[in-house]
Amino acid sequence: MSAQSINDLLFEAATLLMVGMGFVFVFLTILIAAVNLLKAFCERFPGQEPQAPTRASSKAARPAQANEDKNIVAAITAAVHAHRQANR
Repeated sequence: MSAQSINDLLFEAATLLMVGMGFVFVFLTILIAAVNLLKAFCERFPGQEPQAPTRASSKAARPAQANEDKNIVAAITAAVHAHRQANR
């Protein structure tokens, strides 16, 4: 290779490096500005706070729920036991 072609390749590599880094810098600058604008917009126009779901706690519902929980645990236990027996 001649010295001229090496110089041309190095100049092209440096140009490509600067263009690439410049593009990334500009993109990140625009991204940061957009995030800050979105933050300012959200602070200026706050949305309605979501309401926490409320649970009706009655004494009659608790035993039924406990029985359902026990049935679910029993079904999961039986499924795990059957799976282990089948894959021995």
